[in-house]
Amino acid sequence: MPRPPRLDPGALRCRLAGARHGQRALGRRGAGLALVAIGLVACGPAVGRPAPVASPRRSAAPAGVASRLGQATATASRFLELAEQGAYGRQWALLAPLARAQWPSAAGRARMLRTKFQGAARIVGFTLGGPRPGARWVSRENPAQVAGGGVGIAVRVRFLDPAALRPVGVAADFRSLELIVTPATARGPARVLGEGPLALDAPVVTPTVVALRTAAVPILMYHLVGPLPIRSQWTAKYDGAYGYAIEYGLTVPTAQFAAEMGALVAAHDTAISLTHLLDGLLYGLRLPPRPVVITFDDGFQDEFQYAVPILLRDHLTAVFLPCSGFIGAVNGPQRYMSAHDLVQLVADGFSVEDHTIYDSVKLWGVGPQLMDQLAGSSAARLERITGQPIQFISYSGLWPFASSTEVQPPEAELFSELARLGYVGGLEDNQLNGSPWFESSRQPFLLPRLRCYPGESPAAFATIVEQG
Repeated sequence: MPRPPRLDPGALRCRLAGARHGQRALGRRGAGLALVAIGLVACGPAVGRPAPVASPRRSAAPAGVASRLGQATATASRFLELAEQGAYGRQWALLAPLARAQWPSAAGRARMLRTKFQGAARIVGFTLGGPRPGARWVSRENPAQVAGGGVGIAVRVRFLDPAALRPVGVAADFRSLELIVTPATARGPARVLGEGPLALDAPVVTPTVVALRTAAVPILMYHLVGPLPIRSQWTAKYDGAYGYAIEYGLTVPTAQFAAEMGALVAAHDTAISLTHLLDGLLYGLRLPPRPVVITFDDGFQDEFQYAVPILLRDHLTAVFLPCSGFIGAVNGPQRYMSAHDLVQLVADGFSVEDHTIYDSVKLWGVGPQLMDQLAGSSAARLERITGQPIQFISYSGLWPFASSTEVQPPEAELFSELARLGYVGGLEDNQLNGSPWFESSRQPFLLPRLRCYPGESPAAFATIVEQG
């Protein structure tokens, strides 16, 4: 049975409502968008609405609570004023210790943000919503780092030229972010914990001029994690022996997966998100020692049931790439994560990205109209469910070339179409055959991966990881 969700129904309704009000889908198929004022949805008091008048039978909030909320708002305002000035180094003093721990250094953070928010992406203003007590923060890079009791403050930043930003529509991704501020106490002043638009995991903005940088970060590819399939369940209706063989080859038993994650921990590898990887490639952020990206394709329910508890136990983040058309589906022996499961993944600090609608059509060469259906509409649905921007896609089928960097005209056209739809990177399913394993800032749609198979020995798994 899947582990019970930790979101109460009210929080879930709030998250889904926020997702429905997200404007990212507006930029999925169109050209650049002008930045317009759009209402923000937050869990708690509605942003932009006046506070309800206190009932005569109930006393107003204690003066101390109002003071703490006011201090949190003042800290958030000061934090964003410094961003507007480009004074990112001076923001370090306003960060909580857990927020600082996300970055390699104060100087490294400042350099990255100056590189990211320059030119058309320069921040020229901001608008704050009302404070929301009881906000919860979780690190996107280490799901064990969680803090409650914060003050959430919805924020919308304004860019110098939002229509010029790439990928298309990315300015809309910055309209529903939230700063989380630790309230002031007798032990210290209010501090920024969740950095919203300035966070390590904030949406990727492609620079106008991309400096050449490379990395050698292993990107592991999993599908099913859990019990091996049962042959008798694979009847002719579900492709019989062929379907069973495919399912078997995609399933890594729970004990094997646990051992592999344990091996990463023992080797002091650091799991990072795809956004973090591009922070290094595009903006020069120093990556942590021995970085690795862990990915899961298709959105099988077994990933949620068996893999997630192990990842949480070992403090490892991961990227889940479900097929939007299979959300909540049951197809004979195959069961897929529900929308509620995907919301819980985000709440636990994991990333959700896209794997097309059904993982049934190779994207290269399909043309813009079909691409809109297979990829654009798929990402839009995932955004509505999770309330998070979808910027990466996992391609259907094996990469057609022996080299991870080889590209022909159909693939080049694919990358252009994906950028038009708001993606910044694409994941390959590779059989590298000795080709070099690396990622390039100028080829973010060519991110190589290797599958992890059942029965793989510890030595074979170590070889995959060390290949990076």
